[in-house]
Amino acid sequence: MSTTQQNAGADIPVMALDRIVLMANQIGDFFAPYPPERRAEGIRNHLRTYWDPRMRDELLTLIEQGGAGLAPHVIEGARLLREEAHAKPGYYGPPKA
Repeated sequence: MSTTQQNAGADIPVMALDRIVLMANQIGDFFAPYPPERRAEGIRNHLRTYWDPRMRDELLTLIEQGGAGLAPHVIEGARLLREEAHAKPGYYGPPKA
């Protein structure tokens, strides 16, 4: 496959943005009752473990553009994906207290 063919699909979103927002907010709804630190870590863990990297990239791009439609605690948890201390791949159990 040529480089042109490989890059041709790079601009095609993996999923509709409104669907990504809906799913992210549903994750946020699940973790909403948790204390703030555990809530943010739980959202990050879920996104890191279960979301395709392209979906995470689209979510983080949306956040960089203002995060329209996202709950504030979803934005907080998703931003942890960019922090080096939270860069561990995979799921490491429930959020720590």
